[in-house]
Amino acid sequence: MPSRTVAAAVAVLLAGLLTVGGCGLADGDDEPGVGGERTTPEPDRSATMPTEVPSWLLECGAEDDKERDTELQLAAIDLTTATWSMPAGFTASTSYVEDNPVEALHSTWYAVPTQPAQPTLNVIQVVIYTGLDWDGLADGCGRVPLAAIEEKLAQYREQIGAEPLGEAEMTTLAGHPAIHQDIGLSRYSYTGWWLFSETQLLHLYCQWTPDGDRAVIERGCDDLVSSLQVG
Repeated sequence: MPSRTVAAAVAVLLAGLLTVGGCGLADGDDEPGVGGERTTPEPDRSATMPTEVPSWLLECGAEDDKERDTELQLAAIDLTTATWSMPAGFTASTSYVEDNPVEALHSTWYAVPTQPAQPTLNVIQVVIYTGLDWDGLADGCGRVPLAAIEEKLAQYREQIGAEPLGEAEMTTLAGHPAIHQDIGLSRYSYTGWWLFSETQLLHLYCQWTPDGDRAVIERGCDDLVSSLQVG
């Protein structure tokens, strides 16, 4: 599932590889001449056609069903540029902190329901991390095996003492391929989205407690997810 950004970059790279003397325009050789006439440069006899296009460039523009089932396309965009809107019936809160960050913490945002108000720990949140390292598992197209994603999510769960409440599913968040899963901890449960790039993670999740109203949290969560934009 290549993003439009990755697909566009591949198209530009392929065009550059398959064009003889591609630097001509940069030198001004193909600019209109005096009187508005277009000048024709002498052919560059030293230019040669590439004998082979790298295989990863040819493969980046298309992804078959097998690849979609075994790989995740990383977002080719700065996730710290993400913006979102406050859901109706919620207000921003400074009473929460990320007490067990799973990567290098970049920023946090929290909002709590006010209509109606809910007990503590019933909250929606967006956390952005940096410093991710895929240990060379990301290919030239910016794709990572789903097995590596599953391993990373398992590490996160182990770190915070959480258990999966269902299977992880591939979905989209802000128009980019992402992972969605419900997670359970001792004091609360949450539904979460993980949007990965090669070095960053945007984690949007919405949590409720046994004495809270899950429907209130999920309503705000749906609005938060639909309003999220990146780039």
